[in-house]
Amino acid sequence: MTELVPPVISNERISQIVQAHYTVSPIDPSCIKLLHGYEDRNYYIKEMCIDTENSSGKEYVFKVMNQKDSKFADFFEALSKLMFFINTEGLNCSLPVQPVDVPEGKFTIPLKKSYMLETKMKKDVTYVGFLLTYVPGVPISEVECSPKFLYSIGEFVGKFSTSLQKFSHPYLEARYLCFDLKHFLDNKPIVKKVTVTEDKQMFESVFRLYSEHVKPKLASFKIGAVHNDLNCDNLLCIKESNGNPLKLSGVIDVMDTIISHSVFDGAICIAYLMMSDCTNPLEYTLPLVSGYLNNFSLNDEEFGCLYYLVVAHLAQSYLHAMQSQTVEPDNSYRARFLHNSYTVLKLLLSTPKQKVDQMWRQAQLKSF
Repeated sequence: MTELVPPVISNERISQIVQAHYTVSPIDPSCIKLLHGYEDRNYYIKEMCIDTENSSGKEYVFKVMNQKDSKFADFFEALSKLMFFINTEGLNCSLPVQPVDVPEGKFTIPLKKSYMLETKMKKDVTYVGFLLTYVPGVPISEVECSPKFLYSIGEFVGKFSTSLQKFSHPYLEARYLCFDLKHFLDNKPIVKKVTVTEDKQMFESVFRLYSEHVKPKLASFKIGAVHNDLNCDNLLCIKESNGNPLKLSGVIDVMDTIISHSVFDGAICIAYLMMSDCTNPLEYTLPLVSGYLNNFSLNDEEFGCLYYLVVAHLAQSYLHAMQSQTVEPDNSYRARFLHNSYTVLKLLLSTPKQKVDQMWRQAQLKSF
């Protein structure tokens, strides 16, 4: 699993790579920052100011892809088209920057072994990189979300899902990811690694619930492009000056996008926001659910399965974080989901589904 993660590249090398392949102003290596990532390396980059009338240089993110995804040119074609589509829909996200030395419309550049600080790469291993525009703002994980702001997040996710029903690409249709809730049952073997008997039984019950209540109804769910990772670090916000303290500025990291069932993005976002408040996750996320339901129409089967889908994603988050601990014990980005996902999952399973559905229906009628 670790061989999928790209080796580290020094800031000096990143600066050289970007300035060699893109039309950018000089870059100060000391200002480059390594951002968190799951299987890729993300480097924040800012141009140096060379114009006294311009107070700041342009900002970018240079992404070094893992070796698995680096092999597929169709993957990057699909992602670039998706990012441009999202922006044409008025939903801000990063955009790929055209390199100067590759054909127009192609956005990746090959990365040489000599660029890497780590030299364990096999000779036939290839990594690719590409430069993205920077979406301003901070992750919503770093701010205190008021009910009004939570409603706006749900509103954004609802509009996002509605728009992405219009997007399709053959590669994303054929792409398989175990994180796709459509394939949730494929994750069941991980339960064998749970050592506490009571916990193992809890996770087995989640798979039974999915098998009995969700799987038979998947055919009735709407289809579209699904971001697949709408967590609190991939939704960004900025402060406004007109009295409204926070506003969503965009969405980032579309690397896990697939063509699947549109309701999954709503369920995933609800699950992640629930992990932000483990003491009262249901009450805390009611404005979010309200904004989502008022902007993305769920049919009876989709709404009836929403509870099970949230539960499934919580279980999935825990199981993969648990599995990753043995491979990368120091990866805090993965490990932090262990406690929160477990706590919220237990609480949600102890709450009757009928009560949760009723709370969500009532929240839909409220104003926040």
